Amino acid sequence: MIRALEVAGSVSAAAVALQVSQSALSHRIREAERLLDTPLYSRQNKKLTATPAGLRVQFAARSVLAELERTEQDVAYMSGGVTARVRLGLEAYASHHWLPSLYQRLAQECPHISLEIAADVGLNPETALRQHTIDIALVSGSTPATDLNHCHLGHDPLLAMMAKDHPLAQYDYLIPAMFANYPYIAYHTNPEQGREYDLVFRRHHLLPSQVISAGVTEAVLALVGASKGVTILPAWTALAHAQQYDLITRPIGAEGLSINWYLAGLHQVANREAIETVMALIEKMSLIKH
Repeated sequence: MIRALEVAGSVSAAAVALQVSQSALSHRIREAERLLDTPLYSRQNKKLTATPAGLRVQFAARSVLAELERTEQDVAYMSGGVTARVRLGLEAYASHHWLPSLYQRLAQECPHISLEIAADVGLNPETALRQHTIDIALVSGSTPATDLNHCHLGHDPLLAMMAKDHPLAQYDYLIPAMFANYPYIAYHTNPEQGREYDLVFRRHHLLPSQVISAGVTEAVLALVGASKGVTILPAWTALAHAQQYDLITRPIGAEGLSINWYLAGLHQVANREAIETVMALIEKMSLIKH
C-alpha cells in the first residue's frame, strides 16, 4: 500500500493499482497510522503528502519489496538449475556490442550463474546499486564512491561525433570553443563529474548554443546524423556506432581527452561470490582497448 501510494501519487490512483476501493484504501491508511501511532501523511486539498514518518516507511517499503521480488525470482531460477542470478546495470554511455560474448563465456564457464541486463538504470547506476536494483554497475567518469567495491577497466578517449558534411568535419581534431556555435545532442541535460561536461565545457567556461536531451544512444546518434548537431561519446561506444549512423569522429584537443571506466558493486551482498565471478570475467575481457 505504501509503495503504491508513493508511485501513484494519490489515493484514487493507488486504489486502482491495488484493485481495491478508495474507501478501503483510506481505511488501510488510517489503520497503519493507528498501529504506528503517528501520522504517515498530511492531507491538504485532497492530496496526501508523506510526513517524515511516512518518508521513512516509504524507504523501507522500497527495500523490502525489492528484496521480496528478488527472492521470488531467485527461487524460481533455482528450481530450473540456476543457483545464482546477477543483475548488470549499464550507464547510458556504455556500449552493448560486447554482451553476446559475455553471455557465451558465462554459459561455458559458469552455467550456474544467470545474468540479467537491468533496464532503466542508465542515468544513475550507482543509486541503483545502493537500492539493490542491480548487483553490478558499469560506470564511467569519476572513481566510484568508497562504499562501493570497484575495479578499473581502463582509459577511454572521448570523441566528438558529427555528420560527414558537418562544418567541423574539416578539422583533424576539435577544440572546446568549436562546440559553442552548434547544437549539442546529449542523453540528458544534467551536468556530471568526470565526463564531457567537466572536461570540455565547464573547464573552459563555455556552453553549446543549444543542448538537446535525447535520452538514449540511438536517439542521440540519429539526431546528430540528421542535423548540424554534435555529441561527445567514449571511443568504446562511438566507434561501435559511427558506421551504422554514417557519422565521423574527431578527437578533442591535440593531445586528446579520456575518461575512466569502472565496474562497481556493493561490498556486502548475499550472492557476493557470483557477483565477483562475473566482475572478474568482464575484467578479463579487456573491453577498453584504446
